[in-house]
Amino acid sequence: MNNTLGRFLRPTLLLTLGLSSVGCTPYATFPSDGGVEFLAPGMYPAPQLMGKGLRVTYEKTVGDLPQRPMMVDGDANGLPPLVYALPEGVSASDWKQVGIQTEVDSAREATRDDLSNGISIWEVKQLRIRSNRAEVDVVYPSGDDLYQLATVIFKSEPFGPFKFQSFQRWLTPEDAPTCSHPAEVANAKAEADAEAAMKAAEEKAAADAEAAKKAAENEAAPASDLPGDGSAPSVETDAETAAAE
Repeated sequence: MNNTLGRFLRPTLLLTLGLSSVGCTPYATFPSDGGVEFLAPGMYPAPQLMGKGLRVTYEKTVGDLPQRPMMVDGDANGLPPLVYALPEGVSASDWKQVGIQTEVDSAREATRDDLSNGISIWEVKQLRIRSNRAEVDVVYPSGDDLYQLATVIFKSEPFGPFKFQSFQRWLTPEDAPTCSHPAEVANAKAEADAEAAMKAAEEKAAADAEAAKKAAENEAAPASDLPGDGSAPSVETDAETAAAE
């Protein structure tokens, strides 16, 4: 009887401990500010909170932007798409997961071309979890190349998911988003390395050509460039000296 009860209680106890470890969310931050524990961006509930934070901010602020009737991508009614950026240190798979968590059909990852073309981008700046409270700072486009900061606040019940609580605009100017997607960073590095290698090769080729040119000029130097009258210096022998005397 005791063995039977033990076999029943053991998995139940393990399940309870597992739920407790999920429910007791630590004080953590991503990216780390050096003051509290680092939160891994791919660990629950980080992707979910970043995705929800982006969705709420997008829904609250996209109406501030001018609508474009002829949309290549984005909402059918002319709203810009949710082009999002994440902090450095997020893996490519987690970028994709965050996009799924936004539950916005037009959501896609920001690229360097988006930055160059002035596409509106929503960027997660920081995620903070304090027990049952979570805050997601998002930089949002506010028109005329202006970006501002908002904070999305979530709260959770014990062992429950985080739910949207409130949205706060700070109306403080922020730097334009950057693109830290691993693939984009790798491509940028490869392009920079290739450009540096090409420049080094061009400089070496120019130096070699200059050296060859100088060598050819020295070989073709006229006799008048030699000392005296241009003739080779003579060596006077002792016999010639005696004869002259």
